[in-house]
Amino acid sequence: MNASSYNQPQTAKKTVLSGTYGPFRNNDPLKVVIFIGLIAAVMLTLFSLLARQVIPATILAKPDHHIAIALRLIHMAGITIHILCVPYYCLWLNRSCKNAWLLNPPKMKATPAWAVAYYFLPIVSLWKPYSSMLEIRNASFAMRATLTRLLPLWWFSWLAFILLTAGQLAGHLSINVEIMAISNKLASVADIAGIALNYLSIAVVVSITNAQNKRASELQG
Repeated sequence: MNASSYNQPQTAKKTVLSGTYGPFRNNDPLKVVIFIGLIAAVMLTLFSLLARQVIPATILAKPDHHIAIALRLIHMAGITIHILCVPYYCLWLNRSCKNAWLLNPPKMKATPAWAVAYYFLPIVSLWKPYSSMLEIRNASFAMRATLTRLLPLWWFSWLAFILLTAGQLAGHLSINVEIMAISNKLASVADIAGIALNYLSIAVVVSITNAQNKRASELQG
């Protein structure tokens, strides 16, 4: 029998998704890095917060005491991890916004570059990053009412953390004893807000990344 009479098995080809900002981007590696980084920062912040409540104030008041030095190092390690997470989050946000333009182009207004830049602009940073994230959420979940409570909580915790941290830093610059005492109390509240912000940020990043991957798979068939 002629070999040409046999039908060769056909392999289904997936549709290559591409839009205004190029092909679809898989953000799973960035999701994992952000998850690990923020969890590590939470653990360090929580340990530092609990330690300050347990260790006597007389020890904490001695900057040269080995326990006080260790706590400062742990606190600085948490801040360093947060700083290292910033570029990864910015990259994730930029790529997620590009994916959103691909998944739902007519509804998108925020560009990938501005979605990141809004965080660093005074006054505008109070609401624009939230509106951009809402657009990305809508595109990722196909306009379904998802994360309706999570996103407002995430943004409220972000604003609370920024305001509390600013108040804490302002207090440290003062020479007034009462203001410095208030600043020290704000430090604990800021840590709690930071822990909440980290957990909510993880939920936002994971939810949107998974939703975009799911929608991309559906569109690719």
